[in-house]
Amino acid sequence: MTTPTSLNGFYASPVALDTDKKWIIAVVGRDILLADGGTVAHNPVIDNDAAHPLSFFCQRKITLGQWRGRDCEVWDLIPEAVDTGGFNLVSLRDVLVVADEEVFSLACRAVQLLDWQDTHRFCGSCGKPNQATDKEHAMICHECNISNYPRISPCIIVLVTHGDHCLLARNANWPVGRFSALAGFLEAGESAEQTLHREVFEEVGLEIDNIRYVGSQSWPFPGQLMLGYIADAAAGDVNIDGVEIVEAQWFRYDQLPTNIAPPSIMAGRLMQHYVQQATLAYG
Repeated sequence: MTTPTSLNGFYASPVALDTDKKWIIAVVGRDILLADGGTVAHNPVIDNDAAHPLSFFCQRKITLGQWRGRDCEVWDLIPEAVDTGGFNLVSLRDVLVVADEEVFSLACRAVQLLDWQDTHRFCGSCGKPNQATDKEHAMICHECNISNYPRISPCIIVLVTHGDHCLLARNANWPVGRFSALAGFLEAGESAEQTLHREVFEEVGLEIDNIRYVGSQSWPFPGQLMLGYIADAAAGDVNIDGVEIVEAQWFRYDQLPTNIAPPSIMAGRLMQHYVQQATLAYG
């Protein structure tokens, strides 16, 4: 199979092509085993020959699709796999903050498909066990003839700006000094634009306009699709909700705090995009 270049070499598919060689992502819980005892998580994908010692601990395999001309699978491993020599366990978040775009997609897909199967083992209508199918990623109740597909929750994330400053906020669950862009889930019946206005107003009391779409990204905690935007604040007076958001500050584009997301994550990509534009405009 030849994949479009715009897909960065990764083609998401439930169908294996039975290639001679395979790529494996080895997952224990929601963490990932890296080969060769490495501590750098840039590439969690293992050649099937290198992954062979882990096959004894594998309780489930799911085809992710094709990557760089080979079938790619996720292996769901029991905890004892961690003691296998030549491998090192790294958290999923540590993998994502350093991964490039295609590996980011693979890791997200691997963990999300495992989580989806775990949380859809039984039919929500009759309670009988669902069955996985090889033809597509679906969990099927044959009694009710209901198919459940991988669950994806759309979520907006927005960097609010005001001239040469951007607004960064701290969630109530985060440590002091950690800041990011504002984010929230779409409610039933909302458009993404309606969610942007509602979330920003609810969390920091600001009206926004001049909304610009930047891009989207999968986020497997547990299964969001992040829709990234930059928007202008109509005024600069912030009024935090004090529940979800406990702190919000305006930061000049060249004086951002140190504890922020890297560009590999959508929040960091939004900040990088804004800094580049602000540097041209104000630098």
